[in-house]
Amino acid sequence: MTPALALGLACILFLWAVLLGIMLAFARFGKEANPPPVLVWWHGGFAITGFLILLYGSFFVGYPMLANIGVALIALAAFFGLWMYFRYHRNDQLIPPVIVWGHGLVAVVGFIMILSAMLNLQNTGHG
Repeated sequence: MTPALALGLACILFLWAVLLGIMLAFARFGKEANPPPVLVWWHGGFAITGFLILLYGSFFVGYPMLANIGVALIALAAFFGLWMYFRYHRNDQLIPPVIVWGHGLVAVVGFIMILSAMLNLQNTGHG
């Protein structure tokens, strides 16, 4: 597996996670309620699968530094996501908006860094 392929697969999965994350944010802020669990599970499933591919690539394929920083940011976003789920969602408490925004911002910045690293590998022919 090449670095560009691993990053590309992860980006496809994260794109689905981002789209579902936008739906989750609208569900949370649209009616002052936590989003439906089915959306949470799909969002988490896509994100976890993408993250596992990123980890495999980081350890066994090798990524440029930009991608590795993106992986670290995705890990931080995953921590916030798990915290939201176990601390608030499962306890039927409203998730504070600052946590939702922080999770989304960190995840999107990490995603953009990974996408940028993948596109740079493709353009230089090193992927």
